[in-house]
Amino acid sequence: MKNFKTGIISEAKPGFAKVYFEEDEIVTTWWPIVVKTSMKDFESWPLNVKEHVVCLTDEHCEEGVIIGCIHSKPEPPDPGAGAGKFRKVFEDGTVLEYEKGAHKLTADVKGPVSIKSTAKAELEAVIIECSASASVKVAAPVINLDGNVSISGTLAVAGALSAAGITATGGSAISATGNIETTGELKGGSVKAGLIDLATHKHPGVQTGSGQTGVAIP
Repeated sequence: MKNFKTGIISEAKPGFAKVYFEEDEIVTTWWPIVVKTSMKDFESWPLNVKEHVVCLTDEHCEEGVIIGCIHSKPEPPDPGAGAGKFRKVFEDGTVLEYEKGAHKLTADVKGPVSIKSTAKAELEAVIIECSASASVKVAAPVINLDGNVSISGTLAVAGALSAAGITATGGSAISATGNIETTGELKGGSVKAGLIDLATHKHPGVQTGSGQTGVAIP
């Protein structure tokens, strides 16, 4: 004959636990914990010592299984729980939540996050916003940006910069510590070489014929 009994976890390890039954003043041997699957796919969720559980056991508590955990006065339900919410709350404060009514998935992780795929990873959304308090690094042999790109800060290029057209607006400047070469025209309201304005500068020693002028005057 099988009986339902409630008890408290006294020891725990992956897949198994020992249960203390206060009314009988006994501690079981290592009993298996009921899981969703245990053959080709695995789910790991070790129980905590002093956690309240419900068990299915024989009348002498010699054999049994741990069906699952139950709430009690010392272990009340999650205060953030509610209708239409799926939540996992971890001891360190990390929360994974899906709110069905708002169609919103939230992951509040109190530490590093690592996502790895051995194949293509896709992200599609109407609007994607990304922010970091320190820096953002994207590394790949080839990076393609398909669309207009707006940069509100400084753009620093360590290698070569190739573009069909570059426009600086709002009083911004384009500067380079290396050479700038073009096979087209270089135009500007004011073009300077050092202190010499190419549109308004003057030369001394102007002569007719084949004579040469002096160096341009700044």
